[in-house]
Amino acid sequence: MQLNIIVIDDSPMQLLISSKLIQQNKRLKLLGAFTNPFLGLKAIHTMEVDIVLLDVEMPEIDGFSLKKMFKKPVEVIMNSTRPIFELQAYSHGAIDFIKKPLSTEQLDSSISKVMHEVSFFRNQKKVRVALAS
Repeated sequence: MQLNIIVIDDSPMQLLISSKLIQQNKRLKLLGAFTNPFLGLKAIHTMEVDIVLLDVEMPEIDGFSLKKMFKKPVEVIMNSTRPIFELQAYSHGAIDFIKKPLSTEQLDSSISKVMHEVSFFRNQKKVRVALAS
């Protein structure tokens, strides 16, 4: 199973690093990388996005406030250079938090959590459909 992911981060360098790591991961398909959080938000609403790798601290809007604007369910992996945001990320419904700079190991671990979650909910849906028949 391959999951569609976008990256929202105000740092062009972080976007480049994230994009390269994502492109090396066979479980992921990079749909877009955005320094403008509102263009990223538009992508979430118009594309088939499964995962958002979302920066916490951005000048226009913080990642927590942007996440509240999502109109459809997507898994969110939040990231920041400051680990102080980790607990807050989880309390806002993020499936994981990665401290920057991102590494292959961190991304793989986060994607494994997402894959487990997606598998679990797909199986639950199948069970509900089978029981309803």
